[in-house]
Amino acid sequence: MSTPRRFQLLVPALLVVGLAGCLPYPQDQGDYVLTPVEVFRDECGLYESNRDKFAGTLQVTGRVVSLDFGLLDSRLTGYFLENGDDFAIDGSVVNAVAEVNGEECLLDQVNLHLEGTTQCETQFDGVLRVRYEAQRPDTCVCELWMRYEAVKDSKRCD
Repeated sequence: MSTPRRFQLLVPALLVVGLAGCLPYPQDQGDYVLTPVEVFRDECGLYESNRDKFAGTLQVTGRVVSLDFGLLDSRLTGYFLENGDDFAIDGSVVNAVAEVNGEECLLDQVNLHLEGTTQCETQFDGVLRVRYEAQRPDTCVCELWMRYEAVKDSKRCD
């Protein structure tokens, strides 16, 4: 095979690989603050006692979405779904220390799950679930489920 023919086959292949990671998703990267719209479950007051930690830095690389989240310095990672407006990200933290109901707790594991839908470049909303798991005491085990709104730089959709 001649060199020009190899080049002709290689260029389209490289373009497909290169473009696969650069799909256009409308969500801006950057710092977002999550605010509850509706709290379904929060028997331990996780949101109120950690209000200032419900913020994070969103990063988008192709279909991959990640959030460096302030709550227990966690990192959630996942993907945009097929339609490009919805994404789901998950994360976990092991052996974390957190205050629950005024008591310091050693948590075996913390699981976080966030589903988001892009509303505009600077806003998304969805559902967040946080579960604290501990062997003892039982008062350290609790969950937060809430519908939230996330806004970047206080720029809401109009």
